[in-house]
Amino acid sequence: MNNNSTYEEPAETNPPKATARPVPARPQRILFVDDEPAACTLAKRIFTAPTFELTTAYSGFECLEHFRARPHWFHLIVLDLSMPFMDGEETFRRLRALRPNVPVLLSTGFFGQAQGRVDRMIAAGLAGFIRKPHRPDELLARVHAVLENAKFSRVGCAATDVSFV
Repeated sequence: MNNNSTYEEPAETNPPKATARPVPARPQRILFVDDEPAACTLAKRIFTAPTFELTTAYSGFECLEHFRARPHWFHLIVLDLSMPFMDGEETFRRLRALRPNVPVLLSTGFFGQAQGRVDRMIAAGLAGFIRKPHRPDELLARVHAVLENAKFSRVGCAATDVSFV
């Protein structure tokens, strides 16, 4: 008998491991409300990533029309304070009557003159505010922060901190 024969390992029988694909995040749906077309154009440029789905409205009435049609569709509303006919405060009040927990980020260029109104809105559940004119990086950061805070609130973590930019 010849003991010089070589032994070969059998071919691997395990199937190749499947590579895990990241599950795409659900787009965050934002309703951006401002009577200034330039502000809405800026929002369209900022929120173009696949992580966002943007709807724009140019008045409080148009905002409420979109919201009434799909009250649980939007994750966040960015709302201008100073608009003709129905201002941001009245629009906010009506939004809260339809869905009390909807996160709303107020946008205003007149904070000093509107301090009392903003304080009332904060007491009623406003998620925060951002000053105009918007810098794209600041607006994006604020929106991300409010959405993160809202996500933690939905899973049972108390979101008691209203942060401001």
